[in-house]
Amino acid sequence: MSVTGQVGHVALAKQTAFGTPNTTGANYKAVKITGDSLVAANNPLVAEGEIGTGRDVSQSVPGGFSAAGAINGNLTARSAAAFLEGALGVLTAVTGPPPVDDFTVADVLPVYTVEKKVGTAVRSVNELLTLRYSDTMINTLNISATSGGLSTYSAGLVAAGENYIAAPLATPSYPSTSGDLLVFHGGRIRTKDSTDAEAVTYAALDNDSTFQSLEVVINNNVAADEYTIRPSRFLRSLTEGIRSVEVNATIVFEDFAEYQRQTYGASGRTAPGYNLYMGAVEFLLANWQIVDADTVTTTAPTGAPANPQAVSFNIPKLAFTGLPVALTTGRIAVSTTARALKPATGNIIKGVVRPSGAAF
Repeated sequence: MSVTGQVGHVALAKQTAFGTPNTTGANYKAVKITGDSLVAANNPLVAEGEIGTGRDVSQSVPGGFSAAGAINGNLTARSAAAFLEGALGVLTAVTGPPPVDDFTVADVLPVYTVEKKVGTAVRSVNELLTLRYSDTMINTLNISATSGGLSTYSAGLVAAGENYIAAPLATPSYPSTSGDLLVFHGGRIRTKDSTDAEAVTYAALDNDSTFQSLEVVINNNVAADEYTIRPSRFLRSLTEGIRSVEVNATIVFEDFAEYQRQTYGASGRTAPGYNLYMGAVEFLLANWQIVDADTVTTTAPTGAPANPQAVSFNIPKLAFTGLPVALTTGRIAVSTTARALKPATGNIIKGVVRPSGAAF
């Protein structure tokens, strides 16, 4: 009979060092997923164009082994926390109250062991495939919220190694304290001019209800090509590249001043200037409808359930590319993008997940 993906799982564990895969089941944290494309490739080297054996190729040998792909799912505090440390670099547990986890950037990224279970041995041992990806980095992380739909995450992984294991080590559990779906009607977006510093004081007047969708894209540009001449066809290492943080958004157009800011560089301008508009964005998704007076770290937020759960991003300096307004039938919605820049003080991006301990 066919194998169903519904009985599989994906779990992550932080490694103590590159080259030391996790072998302890209790260290794994499972995340719910909607699918994955994390697969291996042998990258065969084919002796193309040889003269002397006719028109048919006669030889091929394995090339450098690689494993890469994405893990996708619906956004929860658990899934966000599981991938944010790997995508940014640093997790700091804040005791509070309330206890939250802060995620900030570092030049060196942690490495993980990822366990992927496919199938089950209930009917036949042949239907169970368990793969362990070692020395894995979170290359990309996309967090997306869309009005009228589920919020999602997509984590792009690169792994230096993969091996088959006879049975899973992880015993998946999904705590209810961090497993609620975080969707658009529990969201809030605040925007204002950048002050070129991580510390941004947002207020109710900064609420922006014109966003139909918003996506935060973190890309570490990890180089997974360090094959060297030695008795091994596996990657010698993974190397972090330039970090890129972008925001993609679809905005309902209703204010010409927004066009002036994003396209001309400042409100009130009537023609392009010689600078880009620098703005700041706070993006929050929670399992309750947050009121103006509250933040992700409010001890007892108004209207929150017994287990408040939320993910928040502060991006203090965004260079906007412009607002390409085009006429269309009906409501005018504009898709645009902005690139995060390092502010004079503080982090280029900071994430906060409530509750603390949602992942590692």
